[in-house]
Amino acid sequence: MARCFRSRTTSFARRAGGALALAAGVSACDVPNFEGPQIQDPPQGFLLAPDSYQQRRLFPDRELIFHAAWVESIDDFSTIYIDGHRGVLGLEDAVAARDSARRYATDPDVRFGEVEPLEVDGRSAWGWFERVETPTRGLVWVAYRAIIPYDTVSYAVEFYSGEPAIKREAPDTLKAIIATFGIGETTYNIPLIAVMIGLALFAASVVQSKRRAQAARMKTINLVKVEKKKAPETPETASASDVAAPTGPAAPAPAPPGPPRGAAASAPQPPPGQGRPPGYKKA
Repeated sequence: MARCFRSRTTSFARRAGGALALAAGVSACDVPNFEGPQIQDPPQGFLLAPDSYQQRRLFPDRELIFHAAWVESIDDFSTIYIDGHRGVLGLEDAVAARDSARRYATDPDVRFGEVEPLEVDGRSAWGWFERVETPTRGLVWVAYRAIIPYDTVSYAVEFYSGEPAIKREAPDTLKAIIATFGIGETTYNIPLIAVMIGLALFAASVVQSKRRAQAARMKTINLVKVEKKKAPETPETASASDVAAPTGPAAPAPAPPGPPRGAAASAPQPPPGQGRPPGYKKA
């Protein structure tokens, strides 16, 4: 019985410790979808392609210190480019970049929207909408470009798409995806981790005290040895005991066999004390 109790107690302790550790890991850590400056919630079907570059960057004269790209893996081509530049870029830089993009546009049907304020990763940002649409060509593609400044680095995010589902709802679909941009890093809630460790230690001490109390109770139980009752003697067991080897002195050994029967046994024997006479032959 005590053995079963110890097994259940140990199992409970392990389950409690595992549950507490899991709760601590989930609630005390904030793990991003992607580490570093990245779109944290890319559309379905997009794959990372760091070696993919646009024909012309928004800030070609600035040093490129970071680059990443997402490319759609299905037929309709869509791509997201992320470029990092040193310094803090503001509204004037965004307007100048929009005007430069208009001058260098390769498609005469591109239409540019006004620069508007955005909020990305809790920061003030700026962006504008672009599209290629004519009565004869229809809505060919859409794009949204955003400038997101941080303390020492600014990021330019450009999202181009020819996907019908994205084009129909543009620019809201493009802006919603760009809004998931952030500097992904794992953070730890140290006070909460300390509290969870304390709870885990307390639970372990409670389990150990219960085990010690149970062991002490088991020591106070006096175990009495109960002798097994002999089975009643039956005729079969009695006959078996009679056939058993005797317990008295050993029986005398049987006498050695006599001389073999035959002619030699019936031959006349010489008188006692005399040998056979010379020339004696068997009859």
